[in-house]
Order: sequence, then structure tokens, then C-alpha cells
Amino acid sequence: MDIKISENDLKGFNNQAKAKLSEATNEYIGDLIEESNRLESSRNTTGSDPEITSSMVNDARVLIRRGLTQPQKGMGLKILRVASAVLSLLVGVLYDSEKLQSGGYMLLFIGVITAAILTVTISTIKE
Repeated sequence: MDIKISENDLKGFNNQAKAKLSEATNEYIGDLIEESNRLESSRNTTGSDPEITSSMVNDARVLIRRGLTQPQKGMGLKILRVASAVLSLLVGVLYDSEKLQSGGYMLLFIGVITAAILTVTISTIKE
């Protein structure tokens, strides 16, 4: 599918601006296609071949323009969530009131608590 834009509409755009406009347009089209496919798969309860209708594309357009699409969760966020759970578990495992009397063990314990708090906080904020 080719999309044509009149040169009159691009009056005043330099070559770099035209390149950025093309990049942004391709990104928007990709997001629109992806959201249309997501809507179709959520509405296709029969398991038949996918068929994206004009209303699905319109719904996807509205969702994207209003910022209501479901954000994609990257692999980094998943790793961060697992790390926060593991570090929180490790804090519980490391807690020993007698061993905490030792300076080195106390420093290790404080380091693990700090890492656990940071990972939980960052993963919560990112969601």
C-alpha cells in the first residue's frame, strides 16, 4: 500500500523534516495495524481466519489517538519483576538476628534490602 502526500502539503518541510514525517507515519501505521490485529483477535471467538473490519481499524485509531492502547511490556520489565520477587525472598532468607550482629553480614543484608526496595519501586512505577 502506497500513501501519497502532496508536495503542497509539505511546503516548508526540509529533507530532514520529511524523513522524520515518513518515520513517524510508518510508526503510526505499524501501531494501527498491531492494535487492529489485537482487537480482531479479542473479538474472534470462533477461531476462524482473522478478518479485520473497517470498524476495528476505526476503533484502533480512536484508541491510539486517545492513548488508551495496552502498553507493551518489554522483557526488561519482566526481568525486573522477577528480580524484585527473588530479592524480597532473599531478604527473608537472610534474616537471622544472631548473624546480623556481624558487621559484614549486616552490610550484605542492608545491600539486599536496598536492592529489593529499589527493584520493587521501579517495577511498580514502570507498570
